[in-house]
Amino acid sequence: MSEEKENMLNLLEEFKTTLVYLIDSRDKLASEIEELRTARREADEKASAADEKNEKLESDLEAAVAKGDKAASKVSSLKGQVKDLKSQLTEVEASSTDAVDAIVKERDELRAEMDEITSKLSRVSELYRETSAEKEALQEKVDVSDLLGIYIVLLETVFYGKPHARILYTLHDIKKPIKRKNLADSSGIMPAQVLKAIHDLANENLVSYNEDTQQVTLKKEIM
Repeated sequence: MSEEKENMLNLLEEFKTTLVYLIDSRDKLASEIEELRTARREADEKASAADEKNEKLESDLEAAVAKGDKAASKVSSLKGQVKDLKSQLTEVEASSTDAVDAIVKERDELRAEMDEITSKLSRVSELYRETSAEKEALQEKVDVSDLLGIYIVLLETVFYGKPHARILYTLHDIKKPIKRKNLADSSGIMPAQVLKAIHDLANENLVSYNEDTQQVTLKKEIM
């Protein structure tokens, strides 16, 4: 074999070896490319899933924030309502205390007034006894009309300013039922005192009082 032919065969062998290497490299590269494509697809799918999950998380977060804001607003509103209720309760307690104090004061005034009336009635009885004793000592007949005149003067001067007497005088003059409010307005006496006097007079069967119509009627003539 000539040297030239041997060189040719060597070149062919090298070419064959190179060709086989290139084919193997191509196949390996194609396999790697396919693996990369598969990995890319998987990465894209994971990224897409991650995006969807992220969007859902953001949506859930926004919903949670909205609920939190709504809850905070409701809590703030409830705090305001509680504050208002506490303020109203304080006002009610204060007004209740004032009302109780006013009732106690009025009760004490009525008691003092009744004690004063009782004392003055005792004085009238004492005057009657003294007058009767003086008449008997002088062997004079007790003039009932004189005593009645004394009583009338005493009633007009001493008791006319009291609710009971004012109510009886007013009813006697009008000659018809009168509403409790009108009695209070015309007499200038406190409504609570007028009501107390009406019940006292009703208990003594001097007047009748209709709770529904609030009308007071004179039952017994006083003059």
